[in-house]
Amino acid sequence: MTRGVAVAVTGVRRAYGSKVVLAGLDFAAAPGEFVAVIGRSGCGKSTLLRLLAGLDRPDAGVVRLGGEEPRGPWPAARVMFQDGRLLPWLRVAENVRLGLPAGRKAAADALLAAVGLAERAGDWPAVLSGGQRQRVAVARALAADPKLLLLDEPFGSLDALTRLEMHQLVERLWRETRFTAVLVTHDVDEAVALADRVVLLKTGREAEAWAVPLPRPRVRSDPHYTALVQRILESVISPSQKATTPGPDRAGGRS
Repeated sequence: MTRGVAVAVTGVRRAYGSKVVLAGLDFAAAPGEFVAVIGRSGCGKSTLLRLLAGLDRPDAGVVRLGGEEPRGPWPAARVMFQDGRLLPWLRVAENVRLGLPAGRKAAADALLAAVGLAERAGDWPAVLSGGQRQRVAVARALAADPKLLLLDEPFGSLDALTRLEMHQLVERLWRETRFTAVLVTHDVDEAVALADRVVLLKTGREAEAWAVPLPRPRVRSDPHYTALVQRILESVISPSQKATTPGPDRAGGRS
């Protein structure tokens, strides 16, 4: 059952001083949809996530979540960052339960088990690997039963094998709960692996979007998968850069 929230961004402009980051952006996500946002550095990807989380306000235009305009941090949204941001003075289970009402603590413990770290509940974050810390961050984000999960390049610092494992974990938990998910990533392959739709931002606007009509779980050796990754890469990379850009596995950068 879908429990995610509809996202609607209409004509949003956001500038920092003289630098315009979003210039009349229109963006939408249906309830329960998984959308990946890609683009080169400075295109406004992370700014979009901050607006959706209620951590920032647009200079013009409207952001609506479930038909309402957030006036501050939106309680039904959770954000996952690249570094996990666990509190080092709290043990693993305490990080996952942080800020939860008493009635959600059992669900938090169940999520810690779901991400494969029940036996590490009493450990300090410092003794965990990077991948384990990100698993704890997933459990913490979902323990609050969010309607909207915002992922700001959460797997970028992980090794390739751990990153694939995290893709599988997040996709499984998303399919079970059907929260709305917006993933910001510089990795086109990651976007196609996880998303229902991939959106390309350029100069603060939505430049292009692609549906990903591939069965789940995605098979990277599928020629349709490979062709879609290549097609998106060709739109991200300018003609002058194609001759010098190695390999079709990554594009873009942080914003």
